[in-house]
Amino acid sequence: MTMNRWLSALLTVAVSLSGRSINAFYMPGVRTAEFSDNAEVELKVNVMTSIHTQIPKDYYRLPFCRPNGGPKMANENLGEFLTGNKIQTSPYSLMMRQEMYCKILCQSELTALEARNMRMHIKYGYHNNWIIDNLPSAAIGMNEVSGEQQTHYAGGFPIGFVDSRSDDKKDCYIFNHVNIFLDIHKSDKDSGYRVVAFRVEPISVKHKFVGDFDWDGVSTEGPNKGLQTCPTAGVHMDRGEITNNQIVREGEKIIYTYDVTWKESSIAWSSRWDVYLTENHLVPPQVHWYSITNSVLVVLFLSLLVVSILVRNLRRDIA
Repeated sequence: MTMNRWLSALLTVAVSLSGRSINAFYMPGVRTAEFSDNAEVELKVNVMTSIHTQIPKDYYRLPFCRPNGGPKMANENLGEFLTGNKIQTSPYSLMMRQEMYCKILCQSELTALEARNMRMHIKYGYHNNWIIDNLPSAAIGMNEVSGEQQTHYAGGFPIGFVDSRSDDKKDCYIFNHVNIFLDIHKSDKDSGYRVVAFRVEPISVKHKFVGDFDWDGVSTEGPNKGLQTCPTAGVHMDRGEITNNQIVREGEKIIYTYDVTWKESSIAWSSRWDVYLTENHLVPPQVHWYSITNSVLVVLFLSLLVVSILVRNLRRDIA
């Protein structure tokens, strides 16, 4: 009788649930994000990292531009928090398919402490890690040997560089301008655009206002003033046209600017991570098989070690 009552109760619950609609859920980073024309595309910042030290640093630890009202946490799941990521909002304003040309973001006048702290992070080789639609930023830079442009898809992009040609090799320069390149894909079935590639080209440039205008970094007049160091209207910043870089020194007024370039791509949203796995075909596919084989061998070795210890202990207990 008891078993029959349980079966009847379960059958009643199943019938009642079958008549109700059930809402599905999705995992962050798996569901496609679509953007219409002029829709805001949020750019987030993660902690700064370096290959010379294992200590990540908060992005806003340095005097970078902050969003209005201060930065806010933008973690999408618990895993990002547990892995040491500290994803926050940024002041960069990106609108779908709207080109930006040398847009002024803010100005920061360095104190002695800020200049020393920024130089230290540059010498340690810290990199920025930006995110758009869960895609980490790839870095566009120049190859020191060949002098050709290269794109790296791991590790973010550097916050600055050290001038090895200076007398004491201690002059540090900040990358205060970024060219942001976004590739988008439009599906045949959907009306919105999807982000399939995100690259950043960092540039250091000593900005100057037209007419030697002196901005205090607070008044609303500054962002509306033109910069002598920016190209003509409708032209994006070119690294080859830079004559003076922005040095990191006490009392320096650093003006942060950025460009945004949009380009339609034939790459589907489902394939956008392929280039990160192969470093744009610089890393052969065999490398991933080597890693998998190595992991399997380590697991087998540890399993055999544990089994051998258990067998020895069991033999002692039996004996």
